[in-house]
Amino acid sequence: MLYVMYFVGLQNGTPGGVPEDYECEVIENDAPVPKHIPLHRPRPLPNEFYQTLEADSSKKDEPAISSSESQLKE
Repeated sequence: MLYVMYFVGLQNGTPGGVPEDYECEVIENDAPVPKHIPLHRPRPLPNEFYQTLEADSSKKDEPAISSSESQLKE
């Protein structure tokens, strides 16, 4: 499947930001890709990524500063 991105309204954009009139349209095209054009397929992610993701998702959502610590700083 081939994805083509179509951008409209970027001529009035602000540098370093996304303009308010930014639009993006994704067009799906199931046409076959000629053999002389390489298919860019992403490589699989390393195991370390999944280990880090699992470790991070298993942690409880703990606040960075507890209420007692914030009172000490005030």
